[in-house]
Amino acid sequence: MKRLAVIGAGAGGMFCAAKLGEIVGLEISVYEASDNPLKKVLLSGGGRCNFTNTATDTENPKDFYPRGARYLRKPFKRFACTQTREFFASLGVRSKVEDCGRVFPTSDDSRTIANALAKAAKNAKFRFSARAKTLEKTEVGTWRIGLESGEKKNFAEADFVLIATGGTWDESLAKSVEKLGGKFVPPVPSLFSLKAQNAENSIAKLAGISAPDAKLSATACGETFVSRGAVLFTHFGLSGPAVLALSAFGARAFAQCGYKFDIAADWICAVSDEEFFARINRAREESPKKLARNTPLFGVAKALWEHACGRIGATEKLWANFSKSDAAALRQALKSDKIRVSGKSAHKGEFATCGGLDCGCVDFKTCSLKGEDSLFFSGECLDIDAITGGFNLQAAWTTAKICADAIAGKIKNF
Repeated sequence: MKRLAVIGAGAGGMFCAAKLGEIVGLEISVYEASDNPLKKVLLSGGGRCNFTNTATDTENPKDFYPRGARYLRKPFKRFACTQTREFFASLGVRSKVEDCGRVFPTSDDSRTIANALAKAAKNAKFRFSARAKTLEKTEVGTWRIGLESGEKKNFAEADFVLIATGGTWDESLAKSVEKLGGKFVPPVPSLFSLKAQNAENSIAKLAGISAPDAKLSATACGETFVSRGAVLFTHFGLSGPAVLALSAFGARAFAQCGYKFDIAADWICAVSDEEFFARINRAREESPKKLARNTPLFGVAKALWEHACGRIGATEKLWANFSKSDAAALRQALKSDKIRVSGKSAHKGEFATCGGLDCGCVDFKTCSLKGEDSLFFSGECLDIDAITGGFNLQAAWTTAKICADAIAGKIKNF
């Protein structure tokens, strides 16, 4: 009987335990530091579990993965969205595709995914509140894992080890992996909302409204980052898909500059300058006696339109009195808005980590540490992270599947 120790009962660890659950001749033990397995899975998609994305089947990973994209190209050819949906279908989970390729269980309940994995992994032995602190190779080639449960310390032994601890590495465990040849990229937050300077006097008045198709551009530490999508105004600043994507691609640069930088925002990026000024001229002709602030154009939310008119001093102007300079100023307010970022705020349920085990240390044919073919890694413990939309979970499923296949192959060869 061979033994597999899974460190971490998150997406990657539970997937691997579920996939290998029926393998004859393999005993699986799962060690979880908390009392809550699959916590991020349960929070994903606002509790609905956006567990994959159709883009992983066909698109270039670099569009969605700021870090780790090149290492995922070949793994995604083996196991991406289609195969993930098929796997969960085999566990009784039906799924559906929504906007932007996001895939959810038809139940719209993340517990459907969590329960399916737990049921498939029923043959594994679970130990909660058991934090893995050390890892070392024994003289006979097995692994010795140092565990802590409160004040209690003990050891476990295994023939194979899968580390799937998520983005936050235990410092002692990381040092053990370093001794084995692993290298680490320092962690910084990714997927966060942005705080705006003096928000209480400006943006806070727009809290709750959105710009459905905005373009954001930010420069930090000599690098420029651009994103496009919906932006949500909050009482402290900006959030929404475009902001989270910007935070993901700029995560390390934004951290280096202390989360203080400028954003140029185009709230109506689908509208060209030519279209903008033509529509303003038409409003002058068609509604000369109406107040400009009372007739929002371009699908702009009324509060944002009024805010822009107020900023250019046109709150009480009729369209008849709206000059060319007013139009140019309004264009500036809506298409070249400047916002000073003064900090970040965690986005509940979508927080991710930039950093982790350097992917260059890993053989992605098996997702094992180079030079140690019985030590495997899955998910966010690697320096792989993505924007929102099911991509982070897909990376966890894919790397866990590769680990499972490698372990299953070794079992067959014994």
